[in-house]
Amino acid sequence: MVIPLNPCMTKIDYSTITGRKVLPFIIELDSEESDLNPAPGYKQRFCYNITGVGVDSSLYADLSHLVLGICPSISDSEISNITVLLDGIEQDVDFGSGGNVELRSPENPDPPTGCPGLKFNFGLDKVDGVMNICFELANVYPIGPNTVCLFGGGVTANQLSICGPVCNSVQPCETTIYQTSSICVPVTVTPFALQGEAATFCCGPPIVTSGTPGCPGVQNGSCTFTITQNICVSIPFEFGANAVAGAPYVQCGTASSNNLCVGCSEGNRSEKTCKGQRPLKIDICL
Repeated sequence: MVIPLNPCMTKIDYSTITGRKVLPFIIELDSEESDLNPAPGYKQRFCYNITGVGVDSSLYADLSHLVLGICPSISDSEISNITVLLDGIEQDVDFGSGGNVELRSPENPDPPTGCPGLKFNFGLDKVDGVMNICFELANVYPIGPNTVCLFGGGVTANQLSICGPVCNSVQPCETTIYQTSSICVPVTVTPFALQGEAATFCCGPPIVTSGTPGCPGVQNGSCTFTITQNICVSIPFEFGANAVAGAPYVQCGTASSNNLCVGCSEGNRSEKTCKGQRPLKIDICL
């Protein structure tokens, strides 16, 4: 069964969230250790890596605990195989009310942060501390954004969300984007010439030699008289051009969620297409 992945972050960085105190920790979904789309008969598994990236300064605070948001309908009985590694050392996990790992409901959230979810009550050094946490779910849930709440130094950070188990698929919002564009179409002009029918003009009268002796020469042969004719051949040509439109070139303009097409004429109907007519002057040498 493939669980749809709603838009969410697989890595978040709380060191970029400024305030009275900075909780400088990066939280990342461990894709190799997690099993978000388990095969039939296997449990869904989530693993996260938390890393301290701060410096030894009073501006930064160590982590006291964190709360991973999850689908509120998930019960204690669905959660199993919880593991916690601190700097590579496996910790004893006490899951339940008052334990170092507990499930806080929206009706009974974590007191310092006010956040519901799976609370991991383990401290972490702000400079180079590393914590790895994993848990499994008996049921398979869709993947979507869940808030991660950090607490330390008397301050709460709850501005960022990471991929985790959610109750339902998140429906993406829809919008219409308008984009202006300029279109340039190259035109190929091919000249042609049509040859007219040749005409012969006689120049002057024919020269005829009269006589009664009959026609000398050979029967069916050549004439025995001589005729000389100067001719002039007229060859008319018709000039024109064939225009062939090539592929359009598009010059992209501004893209915006605002309707940039206000005031533009409709161009998707034949009777409303742009009809630009400009004279084209062509000199042809044949």
